[in-house]
Amino acid sequence: MKRQEASSGPLAVIDVGAHSIRLEIVQAGALGRFEVIETLSQQIPLGRDVFVKGAIKPQNMNLAGKILLDYSEKLREYGVVHSRAIATSAVREATNRDIFIESVRLKSGIEIEVLEAPEEVRINYLAIKNELKGPFSLSGKSALICVVGTGATHICTVSNGLMKSAETLRMGALRIYEEMGQSFGLKKSADILDTFTSRVASFVMKHHFGRKKPDMLVGAGASVRLLATLKKPDLRDEVSVISARELRGTGLMVRSMPSEELAEKFNLSDLNAQSLGPCSEIIDNFLTSSKTTKLIVPSVNTRDAVIEEMLRELNNIPDPFVPDTVSCAEFLAEKYRYQPLHARNVADNATRLFDGLKELHRIGDRGRLMLEIAAILHDVGQFVNNRQHHKHACYLIQNSPLPGLSPRESSIVAAIARYHRRGMPKSSHPEYMSLSPRDRTLVSTLAGILRVADCLDHSDQRRICDFDLVCGDDRVEIITKGAYDLALEQNELRKRGDLFAEVFARKAVLK
Repeated sequence: MKRQEASSGPLAVIDVGAHSIRLEIVQAGALGRFEVIETLSQQIPLGRDVFVKGAIKPQNMNLAGKILLDYSEKLREYGVVHSRAIATSAVREATNRDIFIESVRLKSGIEIEVLEAPEEVRINYLAIKNELKGPFSLSGKSALICVVGTGATHICTVSNGLMKSAETLRMGALRIYEEMGQSFGLKKSADILDTFTSRVASFVMKHHFGRKKPDMLVGAGASVRLLATLKKPDLRDEVSVISARELRGTGLMVRSMPSEELAEKFNLSDLNAQSLGPCSEIIDNFLTSSKTTKLIVPSVNTRDAVIEEMLRELNNIPDPFVPDTVSCAEFLAEKYRYQPLHARNVADNATRLFDGLKELHRIGDRGRLMLEIAAILHDVGQFVNNRQHHKHACYLIQNSPLPGLSPRESSIVAAIARYHRRGMPKSSHPEYMSLSPRDRTLVSTLAGILRVADCLDHSDQRRICDFDLVCGDDRVEIITKGAYDLALEQNELRKRGDLFAEVFARKAVLK
């Protein structure tokens, strides 16, 4: 059972994974809990198709359609009203993913939603954070989180209880055998995996923790949980703690034993048995590099994470990941040696302007978050070159996906940062024209606000940190609360206030 807000009627999630398609139906009940009432699983080698050949075979498209048709009948049988069908690494990377999604929809009526890597990271992190309570709480701590899937591994770093970075590696517990095993043999593939994960683990520790070790090492994913239960088969706790010595002993055992023998000895499926060796390699390298003495294993999976997300949406609970998104943006800005005091002041002034102008723009909370992220990152392009740094910032943001932002939102943030200087949006700008008409309007509005906020801190001295807004028919007066000579800021606002005046039909005036 997992704690969460109650919702009437059963909910369901379908997880189209690299090696199976799973259905989980749950009933949300009293005391904020939900209980699994039906689980179905069918094996399908989508990962083998994609990781070896790049595309899903037609016969497996047909098989997926038949499986999901059966699941759709099960949803009707239980009277499920709210459901989500999600796909992860295999479908995400398939060159023919759009054809696959449409083929399945036509056969089963079920629309598959591809979870992009940043979104998969976000929902899994929230589920893990929700599970880690009491002595295992992430609050105020540093942590390294490894979510080992069959086709990909997510590496998250946490500082002071907030995520600071996340990276998705094409390195899964079964992928190594399918992608390289046929070419190099299993032993050589395992050696390649060991070398690669050792290098990744060392890089993460050096660049994210320096000389310090994290307070916690957290491992999640079906293979990680299976490793933990091999050592402690009677384990039933929602959070397991396994010592490094115990894990290494288990790892040596599973890597020295053929998968067929493992499957027979521990009554495992062939796929589960094959996943144990690579999973132990991945975890062992992070144990070694982080110098931690134990692994904390919460009993969560992607389906739990999706159900928790559905319940938050159904109960109108604000996104709890927003502070983590801001933290990740600040860490990304640190990477490009930004000026933190200037960026923070611009972000604070931008959101203050946003809040004061709500009756004019009518943009929701997601727009406010995108504006704050763009303000934090607006000057990162100076890392490349001060000249045209707005264009460099746009490129860096577009190519640095942030957990908590969808690909669409990342593109909007990049475009907002692109227009924080004097140039106006034009039809010749591809990063602007690639957006929908509504999103182009959103970019212009938020970029207009960001320009004004940046002008208010043009001296980089944080002189304007508080102000009142007075909105008239033809102007918005920004009335500061300090006794300063505002000539520099007023002059800059006259030069860069054109976009604000265009979108709000009012001139911004600083007093």
